[in-house]
Amino acid sequence: MAKILLSVGIVEGHTFPVLPLVKGLVQLGHEVHWVGTRIFQEKIEKTGAVFHTFIESLDYPSRGLTTYQQRPALVKKKGLDQIKEYLKWFFDIDEEAHHSFRSLVSNIQPDIFVGDPVTFSPLFLGEILEKPTINLHVVPPLILSQDTAPFGSGLLPSNSLLMRVRNRILNYLIDRVLFKDVTVYGNKLRKKYQLPPYRGFFGDFNRFVDRVLIFSVPGFDYDRSDMPENHQFIGPPMTKPDPNWEKPDWWGDLEKAKKVVLVNQGTIANDIQDLIIPTLIALKDEPDTLVVAVPVKEEIPKLPPNARVAPFIPFGNLLPYVDLIVTNGGYGGTNMALGFGLPIVIAGATEDKMEVAQRVTVSGTGIDMKTMKPKPEKLKAVIHEVFSNPKYKQNALHLKREIESYDSVALVDQVIRELLEDYMGKNKVSA
Repeated sequence: MAKILLSVGIVEGHTFPVLPLVKGLVQLGHEVHWVGTRIFQEKIEKTGAVFHTFIESLDYPSRGLTTYQQRPALVKKKGLDQIKEYLKWFFDIDEEAHHSFRSLVSNIQPDIFVGDPVTFSPLFLGEILEKPTINLHVVPPLILSQDTAPFGSGLLPSNSLLMRVRNRILNYLIDRVLFKDVTVYGNKLRKKYQLPPYRGFFGDFNRFVDRVLIFSVPGFDYDRSDMPENHQFIGPPMTKPDPNWEKPDWWGDLEKAKKVVLVNQGTIANDIQDLIIPTLIALKDEPDTLVVAVPVKEEIPKLPPNARVAPFIPFGNLLPYVDLIVTNGGYGGTNMALGFGLPIVIAGATEDKMEVAQRVTVSGTGIDMKTMKPKPEKLKAVIHEVFSNPKYKQNALHLKREIESYDSVALVDQVIRELLEDYMGKNKVSA
């Protein structure tokens, strides 16, 4: 069994999807050392992993700060400019955390290094030490393909001859021109670590990683004729109901409701005025529909009688009762909803959420509002359309069956074994 050093983003959308995966790996006998935020220490330790805290200056959730408060430059930026600012921040985090990770590696002596698209330290250290590396992709794949437009461009995929020409031009423009400053920024750090430089960030970041494991299924992604060989779908690790979670006093209303709509916003773009409040207004006059809003950590004046709110409910406990989800498009939560066969109304425009919305459109599992702040009347009409047109539910159920065919834990365990065997073979040859 392997000794694994793992660190992923310290927000719910990056940490929570990894919890059931790590729990399964520990049960198989792997020793997992997880570097994370103290806010999630208890949840991480419940998986059986050994918890190690991020250095204090980087553990902003434990200091009560939001992502935007930690990196204020993100607030006023949208689209590609915001993605560029995020990427530069991730390089900054690695540079600040590098010494701490180095010390931990010296003590643990891990066999394999696991990071994600926002946590570079394990991936860089594995590369430096010539050890196996895994990138857990809890966001849509960052792949340059002749069949798709660049990540974050807002353009739907197409593999026609004309569109392939478009895609090649746009991919080059994004990777080698518009994001050249990000590539230069990252290469300064890679030069410091004596690692080979990127030609372009998007084209090369995952080229230096041994395996990229995508927390989704092909049916919720784009068809690509040039999928990189080191990329693999593993399905979203599905969470089971938490038997120790204490139900709110209104839980009986949920069990008796004819229709249940869940409105959910993520942990970064979490202003309830964007989506939660418009959804509550849109459905306030529909007594047959119970609206559950999560997470809500503030009091909502004049809460409609058919609405229930909570700061947190485990998806494994809640989603079996839900008929439709309204979301701003977190990748993990959206995949989880599809794992329960739920049709989707999506409204997101920041971080990776536009990419998730496009996949909802392409898969036919719901409707993209094309804004992060929809009007209640428009939202009401779209929710009614998704409920009344059976194709959205049928497509969601099709994806549910596809997701059920994936055993995430078994697939990752297999990858770990293959990588360790490959590296042992290489070491024998070099010796």
